[in-house]
Amino acid sequence: MPQKDPMVQLSTDTLQEYASARSKWAKQATEDNEFRNGLQWKDEHVKTLRERAQEPVVVNVVHSAVEQAKAMLTDNSPRFQSTGRENSDTKTGRIFSDIMAWIWDNSNANTVLKQIIDDYYVKGMGVMYAYYDPNADYGKGEIMLKSVNPHDLYIDPASKDPFCQDSAHLIIAKKHMRSQLLLEYPDYADVIATAVQTNHISPESTTRFGLHDEQVTQGVGSDRRHADDDIELEVIERYTKVKHPYVRAYNPIDNEEDILTSDEFNEYIEKPAFIVTTEQEEKIHTNSQMIAQYDNLYEQTGGVYHMVQNPMTGEPMMQPGESSEGMIPGSLNVIEKTNFQGLIEKGTITTNTISIDQVQCCVSVGDVKLYMVTFPIEHYPIVTFMNRHNRNPYPISDVRLVKGLQEYINKIRSLIIAHASSSTNVKLLIPRGSMNKKQLEEEWARAGTAVIEFDPELGQPIVAGPVPLPNELYNNEREAKADIERILGIYALMQGDQGAAPQTYKGTVALDEFGQRRIKSKKDDIEAGLNMIAKVVVQLIQSYYTSQKVLRLLQPNSMPKEVVMNKDIYDTVSGRFLERLNDVTVGKYDVVVVSGSTLPSNRWGRFEYYKELYQLQVIDQVELLKQTDVADMEGVLERADQRNKMQSQIQQLTEQNKKLKGDLQTAERESKHDRKRVKIKEFEKKLAKAEAKIEMATQLHGKRSADELDKLKEAVREAEGESNKEPKRKVVPIPN
Repeated sequence: MPQKDPMVQLSTDTLQEYASARSKWAKQATEDNEFRNGLQWKDEHVKTLRERAQEPVVVNVVHSAVEQAKAMLTDNSPRFQSTGRENSDTKTGRIFSDIMAWIWDNSNANTVLKQIIDDYYVKGMGVMYAYYDPNADYGKGEIMLKSVNPHDLYIDPASKDPFCQDSAHLIIAKKHMRSQLLLEYPDYADVIATAVQTNHISPESTTRFGLHDEQVTQGVGSDRRHADDDIELEVIERYTKVKHPYVRAYNPIDNEEDILTSDEFNEYIEKPAFIVTTEQEEKIHTNSQMIAQYDNLYEQTGGVYHMVQNPMTGEPMMQPGESSEGMIPGSLNVIEKTNFQGLIEKGTITTNTISIDQVQCCVSVGDVKLYMVTFPIEHYPIVTFMNRHNRNPYPISDVRLVKGLQEYINKIRSLIIAHASSSTNVKLLIPRGSMNKKQLEEEWARAGTAVIEFDPELGQPIVAGPVPLPNELYNNEREAKADIERILGIYALMQGDQGAAPQTYKGTVALDEFGQRRIKSKKDDIEAGLNMIAKVVVQLIQSYYTSQKVLRLLQPNSMPKEVVMNKDIYDTVSGRFLERLNDVTVGKYDVVVVSGSTLPSNRWGRFEYYKELYQLQVIDQVELLKQTDVADMEGVLERADQRNKMQSQIQQLTEQNKKLKGDLQTAERESKHDRKRVKIKEFEKKLAKAEAKIEMATQLHGKRSADELDKLKEAVREAEGESNKEPKRKVVPIPN
């Protein structure tokens, strides 16, 4: 008999040790899972009830509470934010947020997270697995996320870390049909064909639960039903952290730190560098752009040059050599071409050897090794989400805490239904021998009015009424339901119960926020696990996303976004490589989930808040629209812009109209004034004419008066002359 591979032997021995230590937890987790799925009566209790003609009623409050918790914790997709640890990594670091969003959507991780939270509540632990699928994206490869059944995960019993990162080994063990493995691993068909059946994995479920989860999916895509030699084989994936030597190199010139393998370090020390010496100082250049410039300068000058004054322009210009006529004092430059090895020997770049964990995976089928690979990551790609962690890998589920209350509710409800059923049947007390008992039962069982004859001499039947159930029984059921909701952190208001809501909108919002405090404790556990999985994904990104890759994302505002990583930039003239844009393979980055991003939010309250900010002109309409479910945001903004332009034009036309109306009113007033002035002038002309007539009349009257006066004077003179003669008596009339 050939000797078993020592790596396979280690896997099987470790599996048996871990399985034995977790047997109690596995049994409890299976029972809790069955209980949540409705198997809440023990067999002996079911037998007793049915002997009493009662049915074991299940009012599954636990299931509804778990589903509500899942809905709340996954109401929104988690949002990740990333930052670079160095200033030079800040710009590239932002891209990791977009890459995480792409991986999340591409993996349909919302569904994955729901399953993990379900296991978290029901089995006490959820498991997420990050891996690289080389066949995805038509062979280009993609990093993916998936959930793992906690019953398939075997953890070191000495582990105390809630993420099990301190476990000596992590094992995923499942059973597959040989035909299925041949389809999944065609390159290892010869090994799979020689594998023999083993029995290291214990069944997950009892017979009460029915089919195992593994059995439901076994044989998918295979022809095992028609293969006589198709057998069930155990597949064991053992993950182990092993120490690998690395070289830490720190370059203070560019403030860059690199962690390099031996092969990478050999390439690192050959990188070019230049030392430029002047009379004043010495400068070392390691930046790729500066290297390109000084490389050309070195070829042109031979490594030595100085500055002279241009006789035509008077400006300084470069002159190869140590000196020449007209040399500007202190302008001598000496260029020394070296490499990073020379800088290490010079002491400029410091290096030291370190040991870093890397995850090694050994996959075996049956009793033979399939393959072994080492992943370029420090953390296990398997991350656990522990519920009520007790510093061991065997957490307690929330379902286990409320099983007693749920069983109490079921018993009360069964009693109520049994009482209601019995109350609809009339109970008779009859003297023995007064009538046939069997015939009486048959007659009372018939629908409609029953006419039953009895012998009055033997006694008259007595109708026995049912005893009413106490009201305390109904109160106890309500209290038990409320206790379950309190323990699970799910309240009536959070489940949409209108009766539990205050009469005011703000009161309802405040109560809803307070009620979420318990669920936020669960949120912290989930987010801690997501942060750990993000660390793993970042290292996978830097190891596998090494070539140019374009990601097209749909943002929350429904606007598309294109992300390009690892794009090489070349000089359009010379074709010389200049730089790599958004190089995600270098640098160190921290990626964390935005706290509370998965929880539900009050859309209307949030929208009112943002609307107030918009009215205060703190934010623009784009940011306001992000808080809505508007799909065609670009179209809305475009139409709003057109509407604003039209309103602006209308306002301008309105202002112009007002101005024209004002001008018209002014013109009318001026016209009235003009007409008045014309009338005044006409009156003045008439008045002048009248005055002229009066003047002429006055002058004419004055002349006439003067003439009459002269005649009177003449008459007086004549009268005086006659007085000297003989007086004659004559009367001379005086003219009027």
